Amino acid sequence: MFHLNLSNSDVRVHALASGSSGNAFLVQAGATNLLLDAGLSQRVLASHLARFGVGAAGLEAILLTHEHVDHSGSAGAMSRRATAPVVANAATLQAASQRSEQAFATSELPTGAERGFGCIGVRSFPVPHDAAEPVGYVLEVGSQRIVYCTDVGSVTPEVRSALQGATLAIVEANHDLAWLLRGPYTPEMKERVASPTGHLSNADCADLLAHRLIEGGPLTVWLAHLSRVNNSPSLARRSVLAQIAAQTTAPFALEIALRDHPSVSWRPGSKAVQTSLTFE
Repeated sequence: MFHLNLSNSDVRVHALASGSSGNAFLVQAGATNLLLDAGLSQRVLASHLARFGVGAAGLEAILLTHEHVDHSGSAGAMSRRATAPVVANAATLQAASQRSEQAFATSELPTGAERGFGCIGVRSFPVPHDAAEPVGYVLEVGSQRIVYCTDVGSVTPEVRSALQGATLAIVEANHDLAWLLRGPYTPEMKERVASPTGHLSNADCADLLAHRLIEGGPLTVWLAHLSRVNNSPSLARRSVLAQIAAQTTAPFALEIALRDHPSVSWRPGSKAVQTSLTFE
Protein backbone atom coordinates (compact mmCIF):
# COMPACT_ATOMS: atom_id res chain seq x y z
CA MET A 1 0.00 0.00 0.00
CA PHE A 2 1.35 3.44 0.92
CA HIS A 3 5.01 4.02 1.78
CA LEU A 4 5.22 7.63 2.88
CA ASN A 5 8.24 9.06 4.65
CA LEU A 6 7.09 9.85 8.18
CA SER A 7 9.23 9.34 11.25
CA ASN A 8 8.04 6.86 13.86
CA SER A 9 7.33 9.75 16.22
CA ASP A 10 4.69 11.01 13.79
CA VAL A 11 2.55 7.84 14.16
CA ARG A 12 0.34 7.33 17.21
CA VAL A 13 -2.56 5.01 18.05
CA HIS A 14 -4.92 5.46 21.00
CA ALA A 15 -7.55 3.10 22.39
CA LEU A 16 -10.49 5.33 23.33
CA ALA A 17 -12.79 2.48 24.40
CA SER A 18 -13.23 -1.19 23.56
CA GLY A 19 -16.13 -3.41 24.53
CA SER A 20 -19.82 -4.06 24.01
CA SER A 21 -20.67 -0.67 25.54
CA GLY A 22 -18.71 1.15 22.84
CA ASN A 23 -15.67 0.93 20.57
CA ALA A 24 -13.43 3.66 19.19
CA PHE A 25 -9.74 3.92 18.28
CA LEU A 26 -7.81 6.94 17.02
CA VAL A 27 -4.94 6.64 14.53
CA GLN A 28 -2.76 9.72 14.03
CA ALA A 29 -0.01 10.15 11.45
CA GLY A 30 1.38 13.62 10.94
CA ALA A 31 -1.65 15.87 10.55
CA THR A 32 -3.98 12.99 9.58
CA ASN A 33 -6.48 11.69 12.15
CA LEU A 34 -8.61 8.61 11.46
CA LEU A 35 -11.30 7.31 13.79
CA LEU A 36 -11.84 3.57 13.75
CA ASP A 37 -15.45 2.94 14.82
CA ALA A 38 -17.64 5.41 16.70
CA GLY A 39 -19.58 3.45 19.28
CA LEU A 40 -19.52 6.03 22.09
CA SER A 41 -21.86 8.97 22.47
CA GLN A 42 -20.89 12.06 20.51
CA ARG A 43 -20.22 14.02 23.70
CA VAL A 44 -17.96 11.38 25.21
CA LEU A 45 -16.18 10.69 21.96
CA ALA A 46 -15.52 14.38 21.34
CA SER A 47 -14.08 14.67 24.83
CA HIS A 48 -11.76 11.70 24.28
CA LEU A 49 -10.59 13.08 20.91
CA ALA A 50 -9.85 16.47 22.45
CA ARG A 51 -7.59 14.72 24.95
CA PHE A 52 -5.35 13.82 22.01
CA GLY A 53 -5.53 17.18 20.30
CA VAL A 54 -8.29 16.41 17.79
CA GLY A 55 -10.86 19.19 17.60
CA ALA A 56 -14.21 19.56 15.91
CA ALA A 57 -12.82 19.61 12.37
CA GLY A 58 -9.78 17.46 12.99
CA LEU A 59 -10.94 14.11 11.60
CA GLU A 60 -10.07 13.00 8.07
CA ALA A 61 -12.60 10.15 8.11
CA ILE A 62 -14.54 7.74 10.33
CA LEU A 63 -13.99 4.09 9.35
CA LEU A 64 -16.67 1.60 10.37
CA THR A 65 -16.08 -2.12 10.72
CA HIS A 66 -19.81 -2.89 10.82
CA GLU A 67 -23.15 -1.38 11.76
CA HIS A 68 -23.72 -2.73 15.29
CA VAL A 69 -24.46 0.15 17.61
CA ASP A 70 -21.40 -0.39 19.84
CA HIS A 71 -19.30 0.41 16.75
CA SER A 72 -21.44 2.87 14.82
CA GLY A 73 -23.72 4.55 17.35
CA SER A 74 -22.44 8.12 16.93
CA ALA A 75 -20.91 7.80 13.46
CA GLY A 76 -23.49 10.05 11.83
CA ALA A 77 -23.37 12.67 14.57
CA MET A 78 -19.56 12.70 14.55
CA SER A 79 -19.55 12.94 10.76
CA ARG A 80 -21.77 16.01 10.86
CA ARG A 81 -19.77 17.55 13.70
CA ALA A 82 -16.38 17.01 12.06
CA THR A 83 -17.52 17.33 8.41
CA ALA A 84 -15.73 14.03 7.84
CA PRO A 85 -17.19 11.14 5.82
CA VAL A 86 -18.21 7.82 7.30
CA VAL A 87 -16.26 5.20 5.32
CA ALA A 88 -17.37 1.58 4.93
CA ASN A 89 -18.61 -0.87 2.34
CA ALA A 90 -22.05 -0.32 0.79
CA ALA A 91 -23.85 -2.88 2.96
CA THR A 92 -22.50 -1.38 6.19
CA LEU A 93 -23.27 2.18 5.09
CA GLN A 94 -26.83 1.24 4.23
CA ALA A 95 -27.34 -0.54 7.56
CA ALA A 96 -25.75 2.31 9.54
CA SER A 97 -27.81 4.97 7.75
CA GLN A 98 -31.01 3.21 8.77
CA ARG A 99 -30.04 3.80 12.42
CA SER A 100 -29.66 7.56 11.94
CA GLU A 101 -32.55 10.02 11.71
CA GLN A 102 -30.38 12.60 9.95
CA ALA A 103 -28.26 12.24 6.81
CA PHE A 104 -24.47 12.24 7.04
CA ALA A 105 -21.62 12.21 4.54
CA THR A 106 -20.49 8.78 3.39
CA SER A 107 -17.78 7.33 1.20
CA GLU A 108 -17.86 3.74 0.00
CA LEU A 109 -14.78 1.56 0.43
CA PRO A 110 -15.57 -1.89 -1.01
CA THR A 111 -14.35 -4.82 1.03
CA GLY A 112 -10.77 -5.60 0.00
CA ALA A 113 -10.21 -2.19 -1.61
CA GLU A 114 -7.40 0.24 -0.76
CA ARG A 115 -7.47 4.01 -0.38
CA GLY A 116 -5.32 6.78 1.00
CA PHE A 117 -6.61 9.12 3.71
CA GLY A 118 -4.11 11.91 4.15
CA CYS A 119 -0.82 10.13 4.75
CA ILE A 120 -2.40 6.81 5.83
CA GLY A 121 -3.07 3.94 3.46
CA VAL A 122 -6.13 1.84 4.34
CA ARG A 123 -7.26 -1.57 3.16
CA SER A 124 -10.26 -3.50 4.47
CA PHE A 125 -10.58 -7.27 4.70
CA PRO A 126 -13.59 -9.49 5.42
CA VAL A 127 -14.16 -10.98 8.87
CA PRO A 128 -16.81 -13.50 10.02
CA HIS A 129 -19.40 -11.80 12.25
CA ASP A 130 -23.20 -11.59 12.31
CA ALA A 131 -23.48 -8.22 10.60
CA ALA A 132 -24.27 -7.04 7.07
CA GLU A 133 -20.70 -7.12 5.71
CA PRO A 134 -18.19 -6.83 8.58
CA VAL A 135 -14.54 -6.01 7.97
CA GLY A 136 -11.24 -5.37 9.68
CA TYR A 137 -8.70 -2.78 8.57
CA VAL A 138 -5.02 -2.69 7.71
CA LEU A 139 -3.51 0.79 7.97
CA GLU A 140 -0.04 1.58 6.65
CA VAL A 141 2.19 4.56 7.20
CA GLY A 142 5.70 4.09 5.83
CA SER A 143 7.04 0.85 7.34
CA GLN A 144 4.33 0.68 10.01
CA ARG A 145 1.37 -1.65 9.64
CA ILE A 146 -1.54 -1.37 12.08
CA VAL A 147 -4.22 -4.07 12.00
CA TYR A 148 -7.65 -3.57 13.58
CA CYS A 149 -9.52 -6.86 13.88
CA THR A 150 -12.39 -7.00 16.34
CA ASP A 151 -15.83 -8.69 16.37
CA VAL A 152 -14.43 -11.79 14.70
CA GLY A 153 -16.20 -15.09 15.19
CA SER A 154 -13.42 -17.30 13.89
CA VAL A 155 -9.97 -17.15 12.34
CA THR A 156 -9.98 -17.20 8.55
CA PRO A 157 -7.20 -17.10 5.95
CA GLU A 158 -8.05 -13.44 5.32
CA VAL A 159 -7.59 -12.63 9.01
CA ARG A 160 -4.26 -14.48 9.16
CA SER A 161 -3.08 -12.74 6.00
CA ALA A 162 -3.97 -9.31 7.37
CA LEU A 163 -1.69 -9.82 10.39
CA GLN A 164 1.35 -10.59 8.26
CA GLY A 165 3.92 -7.87 8.78
CA ALA A 166 1.84 -6.07 11.42
CA THR A 167 3.71 -3.92 13.91
CA LEU A 168 0.59 -3.25 16.01
CA ALA A 169 -2.27 -5.75 16.08
CA ILE A 170 -5.55 -4.82 17.80
CA VAL A 171 -7.27 -8.19 18.08
CA GLU A 172 -10.42 -9.36 19.81
CA ALA A 173 -10.13 -11.57 22.89
CA ASN A 174 -13.79 -11.45 23.84
CA HIS A 175 -14.38 -14.35 26.17
CA ASP A 176 -13.08 -17.35 28.05
CA LEU A 177 -15.13 -20.26 26.74
CA ALA A 178 -15.53 -21.92 30.16
CA TRP A 179 -16.72 -18.63 31.69
CA LEU A 180 -19.16 -18.15 28.83
CA LEU A 181 -20.65 -21.64 29.11
CA ARG A 182 -21.20 -21.49 32.87
CA GLY A 183 -22.20 -17.81 32.92
CA PRO A 184 -25.59 -16.05 33.04
CA TYR A 185 -26.22 -15.63 29.32
CA THR A 186 -29.20 -17.39 27.79
CA PRO A 187 -28.45 -20.54 25.77
CA GLU A 188 -29.23 -18.62 22.59
CA MET A 189 -26.77 -15.85 23.47
CA LYS A 190 -24.08 -18.33 24.45
CA GLU A 191 -24.52 -20.06 21.10
CA ARG A 192 -24.30 -16.74 19.26
CA VAL A 193 -21.13 -15.58 21.03
CA ALA A 194 -19.34 -18.91 20.56
CA SER A 195 -20.44 -19.38 16.94
CA PRO A 196 -18.12 -18.94 13.93
CA THR A 197 -19.83 -15.57 13.32
CA GLY A 198 -19.81 -14.46 16.95
CA HIS A 199 -16.79 -13.35 18.96
CA LEU A 200 -13.21 -14.62 19.27
CA SER A 201 -12.26 -16.45 22.46
CA ASN A 202 -9.02 -15.97 24.38
CA ALA A 203 -7.80 -19.35 23.13
CA ASP A 204 -8.52 -18.62 19.47
CA CYS A 205 -6.95 -15.17 19.78
CA ALA A 206 -3.81 -16.73 21.28
CA ASP A 207 -3.53 -19.28 18.47
CA LEU A 208 -3.90 -16.52 15.87
CA LEU A 209 -1.18 -14.42 17.52
CA ALA A 210 1.16 -17.39 17.98
CA HIS A 211 0.86 -18.18 14.28
CA ARG A 212 1.76 -14.59 13.45
CA LEU A 213 4.71 -14.57 15.88
CA ILE A 214 6.14 -17.79 14.50
CA GLU A 215 6.30 -16.04 11.13
CA GLY A 216 8.60 -13.48 12.77
CA GLY A 217 8.93 -9.72 13.00
CA PRO A 218 8.30 -7.25 15.83
CA LEU A 219 4.78 -7.07 17.17
CA THR A 220 2.81 -5.17 19.76
CA VAL A 221 -0.59 -6.67 20.60
CA TRP A 222 -3.64 -5.02 22.12
CA LEU A 223 -6.34 -7.40 23.29
CA ALA A 224 -9.68 -5.77 22.51
CA HIS A 225 -13.45 -6.10 22.98
CA LEU A 226 -13.20 -8.06 26.24
CA SER A 227 -16.56 -9.14 27.63
CA ARG A 228 -17.52 -7.64 30.98
CA VAL A 229 -19.29 -10.87 31.96
CA ASN A 230 -17.32 -13.67 30.29
CA ASN A 231 -13.75 -12.40 30.61
CA SER A 232 -11.51 -10.04 32.54
CA PRO A 233 -8.31 -8.19 31.58
CA SER A 234 -6.26 -10.26 34.01
CA LEU A 235 -7.69 -13.56 32.75
CA ALA A 236 -7.29 -12.56 29.09
CA ARG A 237 -3.69 -11.48 29.62
CA ARG A 238 -2.78 -14.58 31.61
CA SER A 239 -4.40 -17.12 29.31
CA VAL A 240 -3.23 -15.54 26.04
CA LEU A 241 0.35 -15.19 27.29
CA ALA A 242 0.42 -18.79 28.53
CA GLN A 243 -0.98 -20.24 25.32
CA ILE A 244 1.42 -18.24 23.15
CA ALA A 245 4.36 -19.29 25.34
CA ALA A 246 3.43 -22.92 24.77
CA GLN A 247 3.85 -22.43 21.02
CA THR A 248 6.67 -19.91 20.54
CA THR A 249 9.32 -17.95 22.42
CA ALA A 250 9.23 -15.05 19.95
CA PRO A 251 9.28 -11.72 21.82
CA PHE A 252 6.30 -9.38 21.70
CA ALA A 253 4.53 -6.78 23.82
CA LEU A 254 0.94 -7.22 25.02
CA GLU A 255 -1.48 -4.66 26.47
CA ILE A 256 -5.23 -4.46 27.07
CA ALA A 257 -7.65 -2.01 25.44
CA LEU A 258 -10.09 -1.40 28.27
CA ARG A 259 -13.79 -0.60 28.27
CA ASP A 260 -15.43 2.81 28.50
CA HIS A 261 -12.39 5.09 28.61
CA PRO A 262 -8.99 5.75 26.98
CA SER A 263 -6.56 3.12 28.19
CA VAL A 264 -3.46 2.55 26.05
CA SER A 265 -1.42 4.50 23.49
CA TRP A 266 1.35 3.40 21.11
CA ARG A 267 4.15 4.83 19.04
CA PRO A 268 6.34 2.68 16.77
CA GLY A 269 9.52 1.50 18.40
CA SER A 270 8.41 2.29 21.94
CA LYS A 271 6.52 0.39 24.60
CA ALA A 272 2.81 1.09 24.68
CA VAL A 273 1.72 3.43 27.45
CA GLN A 274 -1.06 1.92 29.55
CA THR A 275 -2.78 5.05 30.83
CA SER A 276 -5.22 3.11 33.00
CA LEU A 277 -4.50 0.00 35.03
CA THR A 278 -7.96 -0.36 36.51
CA PHE A 279 -8.76 -3.91 35.44
CA GLU A 280 -12.12 -5.51 35.95
